[in-house]
Amino acid sequence: MKEQIEQWKQKWQTLSSSDQRALTLLSLFAGGLFIVYGLYSPAKGFFEESLNRAEEAQELVQWMESQRTVLARIKPNSAAGKASGTLLQRVTTAAKKNQITIKRFEPEGDNRIRLWIEEVRYQDLQPWLNQLIKEQIAVRTINLDALAEQGMVSARLTIEG
Repeated sequence: MKEQIEQWKQKWQTLSSSDQRALTLLSLFAGGLFIVYGLYSPAKGFFEESLNRAEEAQELVQWMESQRTVLARIKPNSAAGKASGTLLQRVTTAAKKNQITIKRFEPEGDNRIRLWIEEVRYQDLQPWLNQLIKEQIAVRTINLDALAEQGMVSARLTIEG
């Protein structure tokens, strides 16, 4: 490495003073370009992008704060939509309203039930599922099998509520 530096020094000394001045100015110009376009511009771009993201995040927080009153009004209403009784009672009541016969059920803990429904019209099953959702009963899994008769299905589902 020292040998290369010595070689560069010797080449520098062999140059005329005007060539040395031109090479110095060219080196300063290239160094300036590197500082501006290699360091300053990318840093400025990252800084501006970070400012934009911070402003967007602040706007989102402000919007969320403004929606707090709406959420406060909705929260009591959602609790009122929840029916009383055990999960099984709520499910069977909704099934009777929609003329659905539950063939078999299997409890899976306090608030989860697996149900089997055979030979039901899909047009009757869909409103029942919507009713369960309105009563804040979540359908975790559902398997529908089409039967030979058009519009008829068998269903196996797991619900939680």
